Amino acid sequence: MPGRVGILFSGLGFETGTQILEISFIYRELEKAGGLAVNLIPKDLAPSAGRGRTAPVKDVFSECEPILRGDTVSLDQIDPQELDGLIIPGGRGPITVLSDISTAGSEARIVRSVQDLILGMHVRKKPIGTLGYGGALVMIALKRVTEEPIIVIGEDANLMGELSPLGIAPVKVGPQEVVFDQENMLFSASGIAQDTSLAKAADGVERLVAALFEACIKSKKKK
Repeated sequence: MPGRVGILFSGLGFETGTQILEISFIYRELEKAGGLAVNLIPKDLAPSAGRGRTAPVKDVFSECEPILRGDTVSLDQIDPQELDGLIIPGGRGPITVLSDISTAGSEARIVRSVQDLILGMHVRKKPIGTLGYGGALVMIALKRVTEEPIIVIGEDANLMGELSPLGIAPVKVGPQEVVFDQENMLFSASGIAQDTSLAKAADGVERLVAALFEACIKSKKKK
């Protein structure tokens, strides 16, 4: 059975959800490697987690449906045991839709289904890949269970400052580079931003997917 890699969506578009340009390159590289993409769609959204705010009206599946390929599963119906790896694309969705990192920084909360998924993958030592702001989501999710993960969160200096109380210094790399934290099985890259070369950033995305999928296959062979 091919490696099943979950792709966590937060909406459509860089500012309000998932960076869709990254999705195309993730799909392409997974298909080349012989993997199976499993689209993960959350139902709960960050502001409903508390702090007295009202959840926004946002149907992530309806937003993303035009670009989805392969299996699609509601996040509250997936078990980490059913996945061999997880990829969290960039865009601002991870810090505004799946969490309130953009406003709460290091004290942010993550929606329960997303938190459970990330922790479930981590404790099973299954590879997690992040692009851009997806790295910040994983930093917050793992802050109580691991020390000083090595991870990329992009070039947002303000966000780096907000997360500094965690005592973690995010790694700065070029758009084509992939950082691997072997101890925590984390693969990260800066992803596709408006001011970076699309060709170079896409190369970084595909390198991350290829490295993560290779780790998935090695893990399956050990079982």
